[in-house]
Amino acid sequence: MKKKHPWHLWLIVLLVAFMYGMGIYDMPMMLSHNGDYYASHGYGQAVAEYFTNYPVYLLALWLVNLLSGFLSPLILIFNARTAKYVALTSSIADAALLLFTFAFRNRLTVLGTSIAVFDIFILFMTIGFYLYCRMIEKRQNNL
Repeated sequence: MKKKHPWHLWLIVLLVAFMYGMGIYDMPMMLSHNGDYYASHGYGQAVAEYFTNYPVYLLALWLVNLLSGFLSPLILIFNARTAKYVALTSSIADAALLLFTFAFRNRLTVLGTSIAVFDIFILFMTIGFYLYCRMIEKRQNNL
């Protein structure tokens, strides 16, 4: 018998996938120093310098966060247990990225408070999504 997903699962899947989809779009724009993209967001020379020669280990964390953050809601449709671990991976990668960049790359000064607040919101959203996946997994195991 096929398990029926609750209505809120579809809403959350779309929201999380959309948010991470925007992040996937943002990454190459930032790393390629796209002038129009920078101008549309009000970024100046300091932001361009921040992303010039961006360390590989931070790129790896950023990429793992974005890919696992985007894939985890899609995986949730089929397998809550796997989605839970993929969402946890995204949460850990994002937390490490924020910790390293706030502590050692002067992220707050360069990108500003509004970006910092948004980035922390994304981290909490991802942790919340991980907890949601745990709840869905428990619900499916009790059926």
